[in-house]
Amino acid sequence: MALATSTATSPAASTEQHFHRWRIDEPNGQLSIGTCKTCGATKEFKNWLSDGDFITNEEHRIAAAA
Repeated sequence: MALATSTATSPAASTEQHFHRWRIDEPNGQLSIGTCKTCGATKEFKNWLSDGDFITNEEHRIAAAA
Protein backbone atom coordinates (compact mmCIF):
# COMPACT_ATOMS: atom_id res chain seq x y z
CA MET A 1 0.00 0.00 0.00
CA ALA A 2 1.36 3.45 -0.85
CA LEU A 3 1.06 6.48 1.35
CA ALA A 4 1.15 10.02 0.13
CA THR A 5 3.94 12.43 0.87
CA SER A 6 3.61 16.19 0.76
CA THR A 7 5.28 16.92 -2.57
CA ALA A 8 2.21 17.50 -4.73
CA THR A 9 2.45 19.92 -7.62
CA SER A 10 -0.43 21.45 -9.54
CA PRO A 11 -0.22 22.05 -13.27
CA ALA A 12 -1.54 25.33 -14.67
CA ALA A 13 -3.96 23.45 -16.96
CA SER A 14 -6.72 23.18 -14.32
CA THR A 15 -7.57 25.45 -11.39
CA GLU A 16 -10.82 23.68 -10.47
CA GLN A 17 -11.23 22.25 -6.98
CA HIS A 18 -11.76 18.50 -7.03
CA PHE A 19 -10.81 15.29 -5.30
CA HIS A 20 -7.71 13.89 -6.95
CA ARG A 21 -8.02 10.42 -8.47
CA TRP A 22 -4.44 9.17 -8.42
CA ARG A 23 -3.03 6.74 -10.96
CA ILE A 24 0.13 5.50 -9.20
CA ASP A 25 3.04 4.00 -11.14
CA GLU A 26 4.24 0.48 -10.35
CA PRO A 27 6.54 0.28 -7.30
CA ASN A 28 10.14 0.92 -8.31
CA GLY A 29 12.36 1.86 -5.39
CA GLN A 30 11.28 3.86 -2.37
CA LEU A 31 8.83 6.18 -4.18
CA SER A 32 6.31 5.94 -6.99
CA ILE A 33 4.88 8.89 -8.91
CA GLY A 34 1.11 9.35 -8.99
CA THR A 35 -0.72 11.43 -11.59
CA CYS A 36 -4.25 12.78 -11.09
CA LYS A 37 -6.61 11.41 -13.75
CA THR A 38 -8.57 14.70 -13.72
CA CYS A 39 -6.03 17.53 -13.69
CA GLY A 40 -2.66 15.90 -14.28
CA ALA A 41 -1.16 16.98 -10.92
CA THR A 42 1.70 14.78 -9.73
CA LYS A 43 2.56 13.52 -6.26
CA GLU A 44 5.11 11.14 -4.76
CA PHE A 45 3.87 8.08 -2.84
CA LYS A 46 5.97 5.98 -0.46
CA ASN A 47 6.18 2.27 -1.25
CA TRP A 48 6.72 1.24 2.38
CA LEU A 49 5.67 2.05 5.94
CA SER A 50 8.38 3.04 8.41
CA ASP A 51 8.15 2.12 12.07
CA GLY A 52 7.20 5.73 12.83
CA ASP A 53 4.06 5.39 10.69
CA PHE A 54 2.46 3.07 13.25
CA ILE A 55 0.75 4.12 16.49
CA THR A 56 -0.06 1.81 19.40
CA ASN A 57 -3.43 1.53 21.13
CA GLU A 58 -1.97 3.27 24.17
CA GLU A 59 -0.82 6.18 21.98
CA HIS A 60 -4.36 6.39 20.55
CA ARG A 61 -5.82 6.60 24.07
CA ILE A 62 -3.35 9.30 25.11
CA ALA A 63 -4.07 11.36 21.99
CA ALA A 64 -7.83 11.04 22.51
CA ALA A 65 -7.58 12.21 26.11
CA ALA A 66 -5.58 15.32 25.21
